[in-house]
Amino acid sequence: MYLRPDTVNQPIVRVMTTSLRISLSVASMAFLLFSFMFNATCMNGQIVYDWQGSKEGWVPASESDLGCNLIEQSEAMAMRAFNTTPVMRSGTVNQSLDIDASTYDRVQITLRNPTTSGNPNARLFAYAPETNAFMCHWNVPVDTEMEDFQTYTLDLTSTPNSGSGTFEGTVGRFGWRGPWGVANGDTIYWKQMVLYNSVGCTDSQACNYAPYAELDNGMCVLVGDSCDDGNDDTINDMITADCLCAGEVDAVKEQPRTWSLDMAPNPVSTQLMVTSSTPLGQFRVLDVQGKVWMTQHSQSATTSIDVSGLSPGTYFLETSMGRNHQVERFMVQRP
Repeated sequence: MYLRPDTVNQPIVRVMTTSLRISLSVASMAFLLFSFMFNATCMNGQIVYDWQGSKEGWVPASESDLGCNLIEQSEAMAMRAFNTTPVMRSGTVNQSLDIDASTYDRVQITLRNPTTSGNPNARLFAYAPETNAFMCHWNVPVDTEMEDFQTYTLDLTSTPNSGSGTFEGTVGRFGWRGPWGVANGDTIYWKQMVLYNSVGCTDSQACNYAPYAELDNGMCVLVGDSCDDGNDDTINDMITADCLCAGEVDAVKEQPRTWSLDMAPNPVSTQLMVTSSTPLGQFRVLDVQGKVWMTQHSQSATTSIDVSGLSPGTYFLETSMGRNHQVERFMVQRP
């Protein structure tokens, strides 16, 4: 376990305004919308409890020996202690985060402890769903007589307090105990709690930027990166400035035919009747070696071509009806 006081708060990305605010480091907006796009690169976002002007759904422990009041204040939530072990939890017993214990590996807590407690260990509890019995807990040594807020980081992969249990399985809620030894009536001020992953995208320009990540995972998704928007009618799919995956409409598509050309009889002996949906225009008759045997022009959609002078064999009628280039094969046969 390591505990690190942080003197500078890191930036927070919020995408929800409910009592539990989940910041998705983009993305999982869209990674969400981005299910789309990030596939395996989509990382878990931060869970952020911001206690400035809100209790974020946190409640005092119901047990009498863990009692306290929680009071919303503009700068932080005040915990007014009833005894030396006040505890608060991230929701009532029938509420649950339903996250796996391996989902996050860090907790960052920001608080102000103005008391002079002789053993100022705050304590983080983890609870399974639908129970107030903790699965484990960790002590977090904090300063005393604070005039300003301090931030501390707890490694959730570290061993919990001896005898308290193990951190595994489904996590329903978290809880915090005020620093040990606060006196009845003492007040602790809680400003923010963040659950996050220490490994993630550390590039602030990336769509899936994880502002709390400490080690880059090499999976940042940047504007302009190639992607697949799942639309077969687009090309050059890439990540847009809105962190969405989009492609260009492929304008080079075969247009539906608005014209037709028919020849009869085929095989032919003397007269080949050509019927087209538009005037035939200029046409040529070529043999299989590409030799031009005939060049004519027709203003009609029905044209009779005299092939009596052609030797038996395979020939091609080549025409350009407007902009529609067409080549059709016919056979000359005689009894």
